[in-house]
Amino acid sequence: MLEFDIHQYAQIRIDPTRIGLTAGFDVHRLTVSPELLPSGLDGPALCEIEADISVAGPDGRWLATAASTRVGLNNHNTMSVRLSFPLTNQQLLSLEEHRAGQDLLLELNVRAFLPLGFAESREQFRVPASVWQTELERLGTSFGFALAIPLPASDGAQRDAAGYLQDARRLLHDGEFDKAIGSARQAMERILAVADWPSISKNDDLFQRSQAQRWRAIYKTAFDQASGAEHADEVTKDFTYSRREAEALIGIAGSLLRAVPAPGV
Repeated sequence: MLEFDIHQYAQIRIDPTRIGLTAGFDVHRLTVSPELLPSGLDGPALCEIEADISVAGPDGRWLATAASTRVGLNNHNTMSVRLSFPLTNQQLLSLEEHRAGQDLLLELNVRAFLPLGFAESREQFRVPASVWQTELERLGTSFGFALAIPLPASDGAQRDAAGYLQDARRLLHDGEFDKAIGSARQAMERILAVADWPSISKNDDLFQRSQAQRWRAIYKTAFDQASGAEHADEVTKDFTYSRREAEALIGIAGSLLRAVPAPGV
């Protein structure tokens, strides 16, 4: 409850089934809509609300801060406040690991400012596992494993490959799917320059290939697919790539870079 003084206060009610997740590019939005029921105010008042959201419990940790918002309060009239919190893909993955399939216990730290008063309240609420899972599913393919692009050296082919992957992510964000794939392809070229993967042949017995040869086969297949974005021949001239396909090829290139031993290893 928000207590401005002994006479002025506002009760807070949070319906944990009304939380929402909205997909974004790397950063998603968690929406929580608490209801405020004021009492004892001198009259209608404009109130500024700030809020943080955290994981509740012994291993609790801060997650995000919502942009401040203003609401009009009137005695005995319930007012809903829409709070939007940015959460990265990695934070959502961490929450999934934390809850381990169970309900998710969160804590809302609400700060309210009236012209002549201030109040703060911490409110815990438990999001049912089924509700949270449904919201995650609404994110679709925008939510998934986070790929860290390694920067293994100050120079050299691996550093160049990481740079091309960063360019690929930027181009993907700009909607330049073919160019993003082209940048991922350039990263793959640098990866092959330092990878100790032996050559392979279409006549190989696939079951007899070594571990290193199988990495080379993964590389070759991904590289051939990425080469289609150049539309350089009769076969590939009409190829079209979607965002999902671009994301997949960038992810494969990043994974190949992680599979290459770091310099000096």
